[in-house]
Amino acid sequence: MSFLSKFRQHGSCSSLLGTRLSTTSSSIRYYSHLSRRYPLLEPTSHVQKFTFTSNALSARSTDLGIKSAWLQIRQESGRARPPLSRSHGYGRGRGSKRNPFDFLDQIPESFVFWGIIGLNGAVFIMWQLAQKRYEIERDPGSYIWMQKNFTSSWSNFASGRIWTAATAMFSHQGFQHILFNMFTFYFLARPVLSILGPRRFLSLYIGGGLVSSFGSMYWHNRIKHRDTSSLGASGAVFAVNSFLACVAPKMIFQIYGIIPVPAWLFVSGVFVFDTVSAMSDKRRETDTAGHVAGILAGIAYYLLQRFGL
Repeated sequence: MSFLSKFRQHGSCSSLLGTRLSTTSSSIRYYSHLSRRYPLLEPTSHVQKFTFTSNALSARSTDLGIKSAWLQIRQESGRARPPLSRSHGYGRGRGSKRNPFDFLDQIPESFVFWGIIGLNGAVFIMWQLAQKRYEIERDPGSYIWMQKNFTSSWSNFASGRIWTAATAMFSHQGFQHILFNMFTFYFLARPVLSILGPRRFLSLYIGGGLVSSFGSMYWHNRIKHRDTSSLGASGAVFAVNSFLACVAPKMIFQIYGIIPVPAWLFVSGVFVFDTVSAMSDKRRETDTAGHVAGILAGIAYYLLQRFGL
């Protein structure tokens, strides 16, 4: 669970990021706020397995199997293209218009993969340093700065800190929070990155995170009439997962490494569970609205890539 701090000073309070903050020189108290969390999830083993048949496949076969499935989907929709020189499953023909972001496909996939994990780790360390600075020096400045710049909320956005819609997707304050999200990213992002390539994968991941942030802000501010701060990568990770479930609905996930569940069933179950939780105001410590928005973003990206909607 992630936490934001509440400071007291001279008995006065000020509203910040949807959390009531006030300062004190003697103590700090932690209150839960919305986190975007993902259940510990992995494919059928630490070596990724892809289940279209009953045969166990190696990680390399997994990538090839998902690529083949994706290419077949695009062929059936009439949108298959000649592959790029770097094999990402599909690419641009010679007559296609050049995209100004095509240079991103020259970035090694491993750099994109570990870069995202590294960014999340760096921001997590920044949270820990800010907290330690307050505990040792009783200076809340760094902690408040993190809240202003690495959590998404309507008050943050309306105050001109529009970048927080993006920075929040790399932000985790608690160790369990970042462990859950990055564990899932580690196992599920590789096959999607392999079939989409760096440019399209970054579009999916960052786009999913942004949709999650804006969806969360709209839901809490306009529907629930409260300003709530949120942080975490699971909106973006949900987008990747729902995309993968659309490409390979029979792929088997193991929740907590124990419970085998088909991808389509897992995504459908989480979508229903989080939708009901958001509407009934249950699990208020978790940004269920952000989860739902991330899932929808991944499905929308799949439809966009398949049908060109």
